[in-house]
Amino acid sequence: MLLFGHTERWDGVAVNLVHLECFLAVAEELHFGRAAERLHRSPATVSESVSALEGTVGCQLFHRTSRRVQLTPDGRLFLQEVKGPYEQLVRAHARALTRGRRQRELRIAHTPELGHLLLPALHAAVPRDGDAAVRWRPVLMHTQEQQRAVAAGSVDIGLCWAVRSAPPLRSVVLRELPMVIVLCDDDPLAGYSAVRLEQLIGREVLMTPRRDNAFLSGQIQLAFAQAGLNHTDVQEVPRYEELVMQVAAGRLVGLHASTISAANRVPGMAFRPVEPELTVTICALLREDRADAVIDGLLGALRTAAAGFGGTES
Repeated sequence: MLLFGHTERWDGVAVNLVHLECFLAVAEELHFGRAAERLHRSPATVSESVSALEGTVGCQLFHRTSRRVQLTPDGRLFLQEVKGPYEQLVRAHARALTRGRRQRELRIAHTPELGHLLLPALHAAVPRDGDAAVRWRPVLMHTQEQQRAVAAGSVDIGLCWAVRSAPPLRSVVLRELPMVIVLCDDDPLAGYSAVRLEQLIGREVLMTPRRDNAFLSGQIQLAFAQAGLNHTDVQEVPRYEELVMQVAAGRLVGLHASTISAANRVPGMAFRPVEPELTVTICALLREDRADAVIDGLLGALRTAAAGFGGTES
């Protein structure tokens, strides 16, 4: 289970819990890639954490080759000694979270764009007074951070784009949306009712960063490869609200979920569906053991909010 990103002291010794968490995951999976996927961290982060832990304890914990990962004798002994105390700490943390939920406001994490689109409607829909009142607070987080926080229990609901979830997380689809091509309205491609990815070959394509969401990035990369589109022609724009402006200023093309047309304030822009259709989902991320009337009510209100914004008109 994901826990904290802090350093604790056991018997006077400083212990980085992220390093320990990564060690235990690799010890159980005997594979750095699977351990990273389970922890919602990059393989490089997991490898660096294990190496840092080995430096701290002063011995090698794993034998690593290109084919396999094995615990060393020191690693097996260390596993026996730390697994019980770590699991005890996890259980104590879970009990504290359960007690705290009865007293605190709910925390809803969101990516920048989805917070802008969904949270005003949620605020309007959720009662703030009387017996039915629900107290909640928005927290800005990108996808991987949301996955870790929801798994740890420090966030109740995450709002993100398409994401692969595994226990203890579950993903609830709020809405499926088409991806659209973003163009100046006098661009030759704006004359088409839909634009094929092949038509973007040789053009500089702008997208928002994909590295934070490996699942969504993989879907898009596959579509690019099938269309023969060179990934080196794709440039990243830091924030979604800058994408349309940069397309307009540089007479470029962009690719984004159709939500961008609902948020657009730049005149003279066109938004065309991708052909064949390329879709993305808006998801709510929560723990499998979080199912109650309040959470269900918030999910219903978020689903209604997601259904309320528009399509791809120019």
